[in-house]
Amino acid sequence: MTRLTRFTDPHAVDLWDTRFRWRSGERLRDRTVDATWQRVASTLAAVGGDSGYWCSRYVAAFGALQVLPDPRLLRRAGTERAVPPLRAPRAALNAGAFVLDAGSARARFDHDRFAIAAALAVRMLDDAAVAFGADSGRLRLEVGVIGLADALARMGVDYLGDAAPAQAQAIARSLALGCLQGAGRLSRERGARAGGDGLAAAWIAREIPAALADALSANRRHARLSRVRPQPALARLANGASDAIEPARGAAEPGPLRAARARIAAAMQPWIDAPVRTRP
Repeated sequence: MTRLTRFTDPHAVDLWDTRFRWRSGERLRDRTVDATWQRVASTLAAVGGDSGYWCSRYVAAFGALQVLPDPRLLRRAGTERAVPPLRAPRAALNAGAFVLDAGSARARFDHDRFAIAAALAVRMLDDAAVAFGADSGRLRLEVGVIGLADALARMGVDYLGDAAPAQAQAIARSLALGCLQGAGRLSRERGARAGGDGLAAAWIAREIPAALADALSANRRHARLSRVRPQPALARLANGASDAIEPARGAAEPGPLRAARARIAAAMQPWIDAPVRTRP
């Protein structure tokens, strides 16, 4: 198996080894973290058509630490242990992995690639919901974000500064649009699910591109696509990325950081389907 993942944080290695690596008694089944990615990806991709293609897409996104799957899937998918019912399967997009020319004067966020990853995460979670979720009702997915503070730092944007909320809002918008695009494809491919609220209510106050308007109005499959909240295990696994919208570890004083975090959360909230959560 080709090795894709490059761990640079020993705590990430320890977390994978102790919590997510598959062992059967004395037998080591996941010899590398890439074997873990392959195990999860192949289990999920088997739900729909073109399983080989989607499996390779999932493995590439996991290996680049761009998309991190639900910890419950990492622990159990593709093993002899049953996956618990995933009524709200979750994933995290690592915003720090989408900065181009990081640390230079040309540093910028790759919104196009981020939106593509968001659409991929929606498909992955739809697969998870079909395989391990509730039997009926519209799907409540939780595509979230980690590494926001890392992304800001790599673009030279001060977390405490005036530019941070606008950058965070642009990232949230790309997340929302990518999720909606992915959901539209799945709604057409896999059909409607009965009951519950649809996505339209969340988009009443959002500007929607004309190309996605039909996808929104026709979606009878999903009730929620995005939710931003702390996901410490996934942040740690992503080489110690900053968690959700939290500041980087050891940054500044608590008071100014809390105020900056509140401004960032408020800027992102209009584009997120559930209340943005932060650490206490």
